[in-house]
This record gives sequence, structure tokens and C-alpha cells, in this order.
Amino acid sequence: MAKHVDLLTLLSLNVETATAETADKVNEVYHALHEYIFRTDQKPTSASRAHRVLIVGGGLVGIMTAFYLYQEGYQVTVVERKSFGAAASGRNGGGVLALGRELEEIPFSRVSMDLWEQLSQHGIDTRFIRPGHAMVAMNELEAEKLGKAHALYRRAGLETVLLDPDQVSKMLPDIHPQNKGALYSPIDGQSYPFTAISSMIEWLKARGVTFIGHCEVKDFTVRNGTIAAARTDHGELYADTFILCTGPWTQFAGKLLQLHLPIIPRRSQIMVTEILEQRRVNPFVSGNGLYLRQTHAGNILYGGGGPWEVTSFDVTNTAKAIKLLSTRFIELFPGYHEKHLIRSFAGTVEITPDHLPLFGAINEFTNLYVSGGYNGHGYGMSAIMGKLLSRMIAVDHAGQELPQLIWDMIGHFSPSRFAAGQTAEPEHGVISYG
Repeated sequence: MAKHVDLLTLLSLNVETATAETADKVNEVYHALHEYIFRTDQKPTSASRAHRVLIVGGGLVGIMTAFYLYQEGYQVTVVERKSFGAAASGRNGGGVLALGRELEEIPFSRVSMDLWEQLSQHGIDTRFIRPGHAMVAMNELEAEKLGKAHALYRRAGLETVLLDPDQVSKMLPDIHPQNKGALYSPIDGQSYPFTAISSMIEWLKARGVTFIGHCEVKDFTVRNGTIAAARTDHGELYADTFILCTGPWTQFAGKLLQLHLPIIPRRSQIMVTEILEQRRVNPFVSGNGLYLRQTHAGNILYGGGGPWEVTSFDVTNTAKAIKLLSTRFIELFPGYHEKHLIRSFAGTVEITPDHLPLFGAINEFTNLYVSGGYNGHGYGMSAIMGKLLSRMIAVDHAGQELPQLIWDMIGHFSPSRFAAGQTAEPEHGVISYG
């Protein structure tokens, strides 16, 4: 463990450039967003089941969007090139987090957690729990950075607590005794990807939502700026509204329509230990260059990624990553050095130049939207972004508008914000993989 190296890789917030004014603003946005999403007098629009929506991409972002569009009254079809949830959505740490995110993302992350909690009321099994997230410092540099993050997050309305080393050791009895404290958010959550995805698909299929797997979109039929159909290897699929939820493949989907949507793929690798006999790691934990959690079955799942990983769709595991991440894991939890690894896997993280998603209407077409580029946060953010996109589409059709404050914040995510030709290489090296 280096004394002067920052390995808080799940802290994407830049504590040196973020401002108190922005923190105040996002706190205001959170309350407006929460009130808008959960107010009891809000009723679905008069959208008819005759209005067809085609979602391209069968990861959790697409599936959540289908869920909320169904609730709005739309006829929904989801098409997926491979198996549903088999790419990034099923190959991640299951974090549903706010701690560590950029300030602009905090209102959306907080409301998303509340929506995740609500899914169980519909009989959907996500294995969602909220034991919190402990971001652990292993040197004074990291501890100082967490202190600055704490001040900004508290001002932004996110509940956080600074823990001293003894408090961290009580929360995590197997943590390295020489830790330098932690920043803890008690509201953060975690879920089990495979159960969440399969349960949502089963729920939606039972209510008439169509899922077409192993079906690749090859092109689109466009007439006077309006998309009429997606041309697939199964034939043409007609719809009134089209949504790209294609994750790391969004840049390629965009090229079919001559759109510049700068998202690149990057591998993130995950290891799984044997089952621990007791519950030893209750919160989601990050620090020392990785994240980890104890699953509902008792295994420890740990992993991460970064600029050292390949920029590609390669999801094989490497000896380099197994050695690096396992070394960091043992440094953080030295008592686990004899635990057996039983498997490993890798996923694909989608990266944008500014670490913020591409979300909203595509101006070049009358009936096209995009939701992607969540920089490792898509699993947790899927609920709020699916809900917001369904509302955006519904109010567009009703000739209404979202509240101005929410529009202002969504503007940060506009798909048209990048100059043509800009690559998706991030501005700095820290990418949050949770």
C-alpha cells in the first residue's frame, strides 16, 4: 500500500473542482425530482397500447425503460443482439450507489435507489438491500480527499458520515487495522444482477411486453427525418418511437444513423471467493483500487478496472488483473489471504469523455431517444433513467414538459453535447466501476 497514491477508484467526484454552489443546486434538484417522480396525484398519460415503442438493447437500462413505458401505457418491444442481460448488466458488482458519484449525478442516484426499493412492491425479486457503502482510506492523502468529499456530499443532501479507523474496524472486523478511516453512506444499496434481470423479464412478459433475443439491428428505415422501422436479421420491426439502450455498442448503433455518440468499451474484471461461514462484510466496500461486497450466498465478490484495462469488448480474464486485484484485496482484508477463488468473470464498462451519460431525444430525428454511457453506473441508475425517459416520451406525446429544474439537469446529459469527431477517451483517469 503506497503512502502517497490515491486508489479511491470509485470516487469519480473531483473534490478540487466541484463547488459548493453546484452542491446546493443538486440538492434542490433532488427534492424537485423526488417530488415529481413520487407525487401521488401523478397519473399515467393517455398513451394507447396502439403506440409502439421499440427498445434496441436488452440490458438492464433497456429492461427498466420497458418496465416504466409499460406503466405509462405503451406497447413495448425489446430487441437484443445476444441474450438478455448477458453483457454489462449481468457482469457487474451489483452496486446501487450514490456515494462516489459526480455531484450532477447525485439527485438521480438517490431517487434511483428509492425506485429500486419500490420494485419489490410489484413482486419483482431484485435482492435489493441498503446496507450502505463504506469508502475506505488507506493513507492520509485518501483520508484528506474523503474529508473534502464529505463536505460536498453533505451540502448536496447525501447522507454521509466520516468514520475513524476504530469505527471502520467495528463495521468491518476483518479490515486492515492500519486503515485511515472511511466515508460511509448508510443509504447506498446493492442488488443481485442475475435475479433482478430474470425477474423483471418474467414480470414484463407476463403482461404482454415482447422480448426478441438473438436479433441484431442491421440498419433503420428513415422517411423525412422519422424512423419507420429497424431492419434486423429477423426482418423489419416497425414502431412509432425508437430508443437506443445499447450500452458500449451505442457508437455503432449511432453510426447506422450517421450520429456521433462517443462511447467506448472498457473491460472490468471480477473475482469470486468461496462462501464465508458468517456475514463479515455488510456494506458495499470500496478502496485500495477495487470494490467488493459479500453476496446473499456468502461469497466475497471483488473487482474493478481502470485505464490499465483494454479498450475493447474482450471479456476474458487475465493473470495480470487476477494478481493485481487479489493483491489489493488482501492488502485491504489481510485475513482473507487463504480464501479460495472459485471463479472469475469480466464485463464491459461504457465510457464517455466527461463521465456523464448520453440521455434524451436525438434532435436529428422526430422519434428517436438514447439512454447510455453510464460509465459503470448504469446498473444502479437504470431505474431513474428508465422512469425519466418514459415520462419524457409521455409528456412529449401529450404536448407537455418536464419541470424546468429537471430539464436543466438533464441538459448535462444531452446526446448532442459533443463536437463531431470527439473521442470517448476520458478527461482524467478515475472511472467509477460500481
